[in-house]
Amino acid sequence: MDAGKIVCGCKKVTYGDLQAAIAKGAKSFEEVQSATKVSTGCKKCTDHVKSIVSDLLAR
Repeated sequence: MDAGKIVCGCKKVTYGDLQAAIAKGAKSFEEVQSATKVSTGCKKCTDHVKSIVSDLLAR
């Protein structure tokens, strides 16, 4: 996925933001959420973002 792709429209969080949070030590969806504020608005993206974070953490 392109690092610039927005995965959370409410908070304007990109795929690259998720990658960066994990690179800085986030080890769970909740830690990525705390670092990026992803899925803290309307929460419609939660399931999709949890899947992305899970895939990134498995790498």
